[in-house]
Amino acid sequence: MICFTPMPTRFPALALVFALSGLSLAAQFPAPRSQQQPAVKLQRGETAVAGECLTKEELDLNQALRALTRPTRGVEAGENGDDPPRLNPHYFVGKWTIEGVLPESPLGPAGDITGGETIRHVDGCTYESSVQIKAPGGPYSMKSVMVYDRQAGYLVRLEQDSRGFQLLKMGSTGGDSGGYFSHYWTAPSFTYKGKRLQLKGTTFLASPDNYRLKMQIAIDGQPFANYGTLWSTREGTKR
Repeated sequence: MICFTPMPTRFPALALVFALSGLSLAAQFPAPRSQQQPAVKLQRGETAVAGECLTKEELDLNQALRALTRPTRGVEAGENGDDPPRLNPHYFVGKWTIEGVLPESPLGPAGDITGGETIRHVDGCTYESSVQIKAPGGPYSMKSVMVYDRQAGYLVRLEQDSRGFQLLKMGSTGGDSGGYFSHYWTAPSFTYKGKRLQLKGTTFLASPDNYRLKMQIAIDGQPFANYGTLWSTREGTKR
């Protein structure tokens, strides 16, 4: 008498035939072609592209990752893993609408913040922006320069504020295989209206047309506390 162990499958008769023939279900039903796509790797070289910060090789990597019809594979896949996408600071170029709510601080009373920002590419990995803000304490403006070190993944933004101070936001960028990026920055302390202030925060690129600025503030050496969140939405789109 021959006994067969029940097969945990929706097709027991078919599984039995494969068991008797020494074949596996996996062999008969290979992975979909989308799963068989080769790993996406950054190619060698640093070919400059006119009007761009990233190299041709980095731009090609990002394009190939977007074209995948399978899930991306991380470092856990070893040699079969995909290289992570590269942050392209050209993302910021354009006109943005700003809105959010800030708490009371030496920088101004609590309330709704609205405004706009225009960012343009200067050259290489250098960008400039102009910001206009309406706040409960009165309107103010900022002029800024942003420089990205693409090899180190380090972003620096220097803001000249019309209220009489400047912020030097410096920090590394990080991303994941899904193409989401964040800039983790801190700024040196400065004095404003007799108070010693320091800011830090995270700029999160939430989608192609929205990014979020979440901030913390320290006053006179006290621990950092929440300083609100501002949303920037590309003009012509909805958040």
